[in-house]
Amino acid sequence: VDGFRFDLASTLAREFYDVDRLSAFFDIIQQDPVISQVKLIAGPWDVGEGGYQVGNFPGLWTEWNGKYRDTVRDFWRGEPATLGE
Repeated sequence: VDGFRFDLASTLAREFYDVDRLSAFFDIIQQDPVISQVKLIAGPWDVGEGGYQVGNFPGLWTEWNGKYRDTVRDFWRGEPATLGE
């Protein structure tokens, strides 16, 4: 295993009404001598208000961009609306 994908990763930093991108969870991950050396991929959404956090994870993380995924899939399916994307 060379990495982990965290689906609904915004929930890991969820406060009551907000997502704290500087939460203790991310600090702990960055300080871990093993986990900090692998690929970390965030699914940047959750069901709460303000839960879509694409572009807001710490630098150690990469993010799963659902809009990009959907646009590329539609392009390859020949959907005409995706040409402007």
